[in-house]
Amino acid sequence: MEKCMVMKMNKKGFIEKLSKTTNYDISTCERINSILEDNGFIGKNNKAKLVKDLTEKLNFTEEEAENIYEKCMSIIQTAIKEKLRHPFRTQN
Repeated sequence: MEKCMVMKMNKKGFIEKLSKTTNYDISTCERINSILEDNGFIGKNNKAKLVKDLTEKLNFTEEEAENIYEKCMSIIQTAIKEKLRHPFRTQN
């Protein structure tokens, strides 16, 4: 369900917010987003798989990958809260 909310949030907007919060360039954030889309991100097993993929595919340390995961979840949670508070507001 959270994956759908990110799509409604706007993929470009998510990548831009991720870039601002992580200080990585847009192309790196696009690759991070691609890994997120390939995996689910609910549950302990999915978090571990996501962290593993980030470390293997993007050569991040495990600590960096977990930090990225937490920042992504924070962005997604904020988008979900906003959608619940203002269900008819557009996401432009």
